[in-house]
Amino acid sequence: MMEIRKIIATILAFESNECVLKNQLSNPEMDWNLLVKASSHLMVMTSVFCRLKQKKLTNYLPEDLNIYFEEITEINRNRNQTLLNQTIEISSLLDKHKISHVFIKGIALLAMECYKDFGERLIGDIDILIDPAQIYKAEQLLLQCNYVSTEFTVLGKHKKHRHLPRLIHPERIAAVEIHSQILRKNIQNFLKPSEVISSSKLINKIRVADNQILIDILVLSTQINDFGYLYKSINFKSCYDSLVIEQYCNSEINWNTSKYHRLFYDLKALYFNPISKSKSPRDLVRKWVYKQLNNPSLFQRLHSKLINWFLELRKAVKGLSLFVKSKHFRTDYLKYKSELRASRKKDN
Repeated sequence: MMEIRKIIATILAFESNECVLKNQLSNPEMDWNLLVKASSHLMVMTSVFCRLKQKKLTNYLPEDLNIYFEEITEINRNRNQTLLNQTIEISSLLDKHKISHVFIKGIALLAMECYKDFGERLIGDIDILIDPAQIYKAEQLLLQCNYVSTEFTVLGKHKKHRHLPRLIHPERIAAVEIHSQILRKNIQNFLKPSEVISSSKLINKIRVADNQILIDILVLSTQINDFGYLYKSINFKSCYDSLVIEQYCNSEINWNTSKYHRLFYDLKALYFNPISKSKSPRDLVRKWVYKQLNNPSLFQRLHSKLINWFLELRKAVKGLSLFVKSKHFRTDYLKYKSELRASRKKDN
């Protein structure tokens, strides 16, 4: 798995490495099935194909795989164009009603035309950061436009969330998440909603955040919201986004901004060329540990299980605390359990 990830990283990289790739792709032992599975698992399949096209190396792919990649990428390209049209529609609605907002994450990078090919980036939801004082007004506007609110789980209904329940539309392709906060927990001096919104600029009729803020969102969402800082696992999709933003800004990123930025950079450097190479004993040991945690091994499995156990335990403790302190939560929970038992009896 480590080797195929290195090949994928070489494909995604913006260095001039066509000769290296030609040798790798023309190797008779090249496992094409593994390339498909790994790039799909890492959520960079369409990015891999687009980068191969940009490097003029698709002729090294088997013909049937080339056709398959082309079809998948064309579907994603059309989907992204539809997503962009939906985003412009929402942006216009929010501007019309003077709601302070900014689009973040993948849809912002798409609007900025950071990618050379519209089919490169896989995008799920449309994420919008709204002024916390206007968040419910924004939700009501979308509900009036036939969006429908999904429900949280019983526990989630009583927790403080950084975003409202996802909104879906019967005739629109993507769900919408309205955020009042970007991060799961507050990090001092990072991503304050007012500062993120005030940094916005209008590009292609869509309000997007400042370049450095987009980097902070990318890094901190991966490390904090997705628990990357605990798992110490690399996120290829985020790494590729960081490469794309570096190319778009034509500048390097300050990776010493926080401990989360430094970890993101250290993990990224396992597969992508680092900005600087340190050979201190501490850095070498840290790199060895990160390699073990990102390569299938007993060490990696044990570490992941411990983190999973810790997160589940923390969730259970929060649920128990809510059950003890909140009468409304107890009522909802007992009602849910009663309905679940009735449903099971009916099925039997």
